[in-house]
Amino acid sequence: MRVDCHRFLLSVCLALACGLAHARYTVTLDAPGEVSDLLQRHLDIYRWRDDAKFDKEGLAPLVERIPVDATALLNTAGYFAPKVVAHLDSGVTPPQVRIFVVPGEPTRFRNVDFKLQGAIIDDPDREDRLQQRIVDAWQINPGQVFTQSGWDDAKRRVLQSLQNSRYPAARLEKNEVRIDPATASADVTLVADSGPLYHYGEIKVEGLQRYPEKLVTELIDFKAGDVYRRRDLLNLQSQLESLPYFGGAVVEAPPGATAPWQTPVTVRVQEVPLQRITVSAGYSTTSGPRGTASYSYNNLLDRGWVFDAVTALDRDTQALALGVSFPERASGYSHRVYTAVAHSDVENLQTQVWKVGVSRSLTGLTGTNGIDRQIALEYLTERRDRGGEEIDELNALTANYRWVRRDLDNQRDPHRGTLLQLEVGGAVRGVLSDQTFVRVYGRGQHYLPFAGKGILISRLELGQTITRESTNVPTDWLFRAGGAGSVRGYDYQSLGIPGSDNTVVPAQVIATASLEAQYPVYKDWRGAVFVDYGDAAASISALKPVAGMGAGARWVSPVGVVGADLAYGFDRKQVRFYFSLGMAF
Repeated sequence: MRVDCHRFLLSVCLALACGLAHARYTVTLDAPGEVSDLLQRHLDIYRWRDDAKFDKEGLAPLVERIPVDATALLNTAGYFAPKVVAHLDSGVTPPQVRIFVVPGEPTRFRNVDFKLQGAIIDDPDREDRLQQRIVDAWQINPGQVFTQSGWDDAKRRVLQSLQNSRYPAARLEKNEVRIDPATASADVTLVADSGPLYHYGEIKVEGLQRYPEKLVTELIDFKAGDVYRRRDLLNLQSQLESLPYFGGAVVEAPPGATAPWQTPVTVRVQEVPLQRITVSAGYSTTSGPRGTASYSYNNLLDRGWVFDAVTALDRDTQALALGVSFPERASGYSHRVYTAVAHSDVENLQTQVWKVGVSRSLTGLTGTNGIDRQIALEYLTERRDRGGEEIDELNALTANYRWVRRDLDNQRDPHRGTLLQLEVGGAVRGVLSDQTFVRVYGRGQHYLPFAGKGILISRLELGQTITRESTNVPTDWLFRAGGAGSVRGYDYQSLGIPGSDNTVVPAQVIATASLEAQYPVYKDWRGAVFVDYGDAAASISALKPVAGMGAGARWVSPVGVVGADLAYGFDRKQVRFYFSLGMAF
């Protein structure tokens, strides 16, 4: 142990020595905290400090420029009478640069003269509401500290408020800032001209050859003569880009320069081929080697209906699914009919399922604040072998409502935000169903930054199927836990009700939780440590949660976060390895 400690201390000393060797010079900054970060981020003296290519002959001129450069930076933060002194001591190794900063009093806004002119004055109520909304939101009210970013944001906010609706040709007629260093005050004048009120003109669609024009026109929820709203154009473009028919879409509506004041709308789309075949192969730590093949045809019966067929094979599951999706409407809703057959053998529980159904969906791309909604009606038959001679044969006509909200700062690699999924559904005995049941399910995942660049991820999963007898409830409407995305350290879906011949029967209740911390270690790589806890059982009182703990690595790839974990399951005293891609849902 003593030798290891000595080696550790020696390595730390060597690392520090190497760091000093690489530093071309050192910098000491004496400045208040509110300006220290600004100067360290932007001054050239910091940027060149550790650059091996920096020529020491250029250090003296660099130090001479510090007062000018620092003063310009401080001006952007509202300090217009700062005192900056920079000193170079070249008689030591490495050379030392000392910077002393007294920023002085911050400049504050004193008088703010803001006016609107143009066609908007013909609608006094709208003018008053818009002006009040802008003033309440911007950061240039009397008494607030002047910053260049705040002033730029105010000008941008004024233009966007006008140009986003009714007045796309709005411009700033006058914008002035008068700084009085003696009183540390700023007087501003801001005059915005709304220009004329615009309406939509002719709507044209370009780029269509393979698909009918109605696929585009039925998504347009505005018409020629309606008042211009930029949100209409952005929503339409987002909807078009999400459709399977197009690889890209652009919606433009430039304002006309003369009366009648109209914005002709041009919709340009880039089509994709009618047919698509994809084949993929991979490996999963939960189900071994796997392969998937899919085929799609995007214009069935020349109506824009999308036919798709998917087959998937792995060690535990073999499945085939067929479906037809119908074109999305202007409301954002899309509809689909489908049928599927599958065989699975997970934890010695064998199931054969056939199902047919119809669904109605609304995705978060259509202006629903990142919320997906789906209603599905499905009929299925299932044969479930629970081991020995215990075989369930059941039928169910189910209805289900699914609600998912994705409030994340980044969909590919979230650092802050929440994922929330809620479901409720069931069946009624006698209505093509063998058993009455109601299933309620919820899952949440929260991302929170910590310790600078770290991420803390917490997850909670709760669900219950309410019924008198679970043997006649389909497997998909019950619960099992264990594996990646659940309780790591245990085999995939190995937590449930023990059955005959070492089977794990799906349960009526599930409760799992997880806490994971990730921290960058090298470029796009992060280290992770985690603890999972949970179980699935016949009732709440029968739950016997088990714990798993481990560590892993995360790689932020172009398609999402790829993870590899090694976890220990305390209850079964076993180690399991997991490989995963992307978010939980």
